[in-house]
Amino acid sequence: MALGIAGYAVSLPRLRITREEYIKAWGQFAAAGVAEKTVLGHDEDVLTLAIRASRAALASAARPADSVTRFAFASTTPPYSEKFLSGTIMAGLGIREDAFASDHVTSTRAGTEAMLAGIEHVRARNGGVAIAAIADAPRASMNDPAEHALGAGAAAFVLAPDPILAELEGHATHASEHFGERYRPRGEDRIRDLGVRKFSESSFAANTSGAAEALLEQLGRKPADYAHVVFHQPDARVPANLAARLGFSAAQTASGLVVSYLGDLGAASTPIGLAAALDVARPGDRLLVVSYGSGAASDALSFRVVRDRPSAGGVRDEADRKEYIDYLRYVKLKGSLL
Repeated sequence: MALGIAGYAVSLPRLRITREEYIKAWGQFAAAGVAEKTVLGHDEDVLTLAIRASRAALASAARPADSVTRFAFASTTPPYSEKFLSGTIMAGLGIREDAFASDHVTSTRAGTEAMLAGIEHVRARNGGVAIAAIADAPRASMNDPAEHALGAGAAAFVLAPDPILAELEGHATHASEHFGERYRPRGEDRIRDLGVRKFSESSFAANTSGAAEALLEQLGRKPADYAHVVFHQPDARVPANLAARLGFSAAQTASGLVVSYLGDLGAASTPIGLAAALDVARPGDRLLVVSYGSGAASDALSFRVVRDRPSAGGVRDEADRKEYIDYLRYVKLKGSLL
């Protein structure tokens, strides 16, 4: 039975701040290859973004909310330290209360984790329909250069058997212990990092390449077999270096490279990159998606596009719905200046 992505959508905050605003305020901008990024408004959080993306994904798949039998929500920035959040989103969407639901948190790999949880449900349950909703808005200290890249956004995928847009061909995972890069202690709302770039990048390279190479070997594929490749994107330089290391070209990564105009989207980084690649993919194209979560682990997923997507708005259309703000307003929105 073929199964995979039957519909998808993204939700992005309207507000944007540019690298030039950071340079005016700080004299520098530490996010390589990022021109601007998304900013949450006062009336937005990861739950509102997830509901909006999920509702649009259901519409794109032409499926009613009461057909959903599995719901998986992923985020590293939930608004509560202890509270089940999938139920809140399901109530907002009108999904039935007996749908199996789960929250996936603590790692930027959580997005693909939620997608695979949905896929396994559909594979096991005849007639099952799943939604994986991934929304994130990572935060760091305003004095930390890591904060410069951090944006916000959400993607949602309807996962089902035929009819589908893109079939899941296989997946692989690579996990290891790598403490010290990008973590958030209990009781805090801001990420930390030891700031040793070589240390962090060695973990990123080892886990992402481990998952990607295992999947290519499993499927008997080579880099040239993929039209689009999406990697986790803390900035624009890191995925470019990984692509070159694995034998992928800049042309293969271009469609899914959203960090340059949206920023580091945390757990939503890879899923929104996947949505952007699906926007331009054609039937027969293959897509390789590789997530990453510090600590550390990666998932690699291979999709094959089987039919054209509906002519609805895509990532670029959503990204063009924007309003620029200055750094003073940005600081106020972050709650760092009352």
